[in-house]
Amino acid sequence: MIDVGRYLCVLVAGMAVTVICGTGGCGSQTGSGFGANAGSTSGTAGGGGGDPLGGTSGDISTNGDGGCLTCGSGPPSKPCTNGGLDCYVKQGCSTTLSGIVYDPAGRNPLYNVVVYVPNDPMGRLTPITPGTKSCNTCDVPIGNYVSVATTDAYGHFQLTGVPATTHVPLVVQTGKWRREVFLNSVTACQDNPVAAQNTRLPRNRKEGDMPQMLLMNGGCDDLGCFLRSIGVDASEFTAPKGGGRVDVFAGSGGATLSNGTAGTWGTPVFAKSDYEYYDIALLACECAPHMEPTGGPQALHDWLNEGGKVFASHFNYTWFQNGPTDFQGVATWKGSSIAIGMGNYNLDTTFPKGMVLREWLDNIKAIPANSNTIALKFVADSVGTVNMTKPQATVRWIYDGTGQGGGLLGGGGMGGMMSTAGDVKYLSFLTPIGGIPGSTTGENGGPGYCGKAVFTDLHTTSSINKQYNNIPADCPNNTALNAQQDALEFLFFDLSACVSPDNQPPPPPPQSVQ
Repeated sequence: MIDVGRYLCVLVAGMAVTVICGTGGCGSQTGSGFGANAGSTSGTAGGGGGDPLGGTSGDISTNGDGGCLTCGSGPPSKPCTNGGLDCYVKQGCSTTLSGIVYDPAGRNPLYNVVVYVPNDPMGRLTPITPGTKSCNTCDVPIGNYVSVATTDAYGHFQLTGVPATTHVPLVVQTGKWRREVFLNSVTACQDNPVAAQNTRLPRNRKEGDMPQMLLMNGGCDDLGCFLRSIGVDASEFTAPKGGGRVDVFAGSGGATLSNGTAGTWGTPVFAKSDYEYYDIALLACECAPHMEPTGGPQALHDWLNEGGKVFASHFNYTWFQNGPTDFQGVATWKGSSIAIGMGNYNLDTTFPKGMVLREWLDNIKAIPANSNTIALKFVADSVGTVNMTKPQATVRWIYDGTGQGGGLLGGGGMGGMMSTAGDVKYLSFLTPIGGIPGSTTGENGGPGYCGKAVFTDLHTTSSINKQYNNIPADCPNNTALNAQQDALEFLFFDLSACVSPDNQPPPPPPQSVQ
């Protein structure tokens, strides 16, 4: 392997002239017109998926104006150290990369995904370690890059000032979801559209990095099949600590793993150290109020406080209602209910990300044009209002605007008390509640946070009478998402992203680390 810090550059100008480029950087060179991309007019940045250390022809190459990998034509945009790709940023014109980032299935565009070109010609990235045991709101730094952008409500991005050369690394990342491809070539002084197959998140560990997920599967919600529908490969579903990125546990109502019986939830009791093996815990509805093991809510609480992330549906409200006092106070918990609510529910657009959710759903045609409501069914009624006390405001994303049903089982009996206008159907809050004591590291000098929890009375299944207990074998193949699942996909990847207050716009990407 050639040391990227030192290259032997051959320029052709009537005769071969040998130039040594040392580690201190490169001066400007006059291009010869002799190079791997000379004469290229392609507007598509294709290719991808190659091994960055595989010694392909793109590792050491000339650009369209001549010169070696460390010596771009004309003055470099910044000091050219250790042969970085920033040497290839063409001066005096605009070179861009544009495209749309998709979910692993390649079906829906994704919002607030970071897209960047690393400065390292080999595309070497900071390793991602699965599991969460310390407060790190962005999970993994994106390091030294040439250009960076985040996707908008349409999943669109445009990178400016990108290097015009061959074998250009391109990374898409949100939290611990990360995929890197290598573009065959980028043409200077024009926009280079990136093919869609190069801009989706990874489906498996061979394609890139994924968070380590705990899936407690229940008999009345198919969170496992939901993950399959958004593109997670079947190979990633394994028994606990079985090597996949989705560890399947059996909740009430069944849920065995296709290649063997999964561990039983709560046996043994999960301690905080058990949760620390994971990045995200997905707690599916179990058809009855979840009976947490002794000490369970406290362990989950403490893990969330140090950076864990939790997605809990319907009967898992007990983790919060019966949890520590600060968790009890994030909302008014109403108790047990049956999921009989259906109709048009309101999208809360009073905060920036709520407005983006509405725009995103409108873009993928999951709601009527310009509507602020979404058609839902099998909706429960576990929550009344949320605690909007600042600085830690619980955020309401979806709510019942008119009273769509969802009978309480406690007290009034089935249907004895119904969902009322204003009852919350999806909420989120950051942990620790109120922020890290004494911290001013958050946005605009506010308190900093470590983890995030969401609770939903929506179900991901298309029918709560359909049992998907054998995961992933029972899951339908390549099933398109309905509007309810679309909304939950947006919110799932929002949970996966860097932790920041949901009632504020996401912060910009960090500065490049030189």
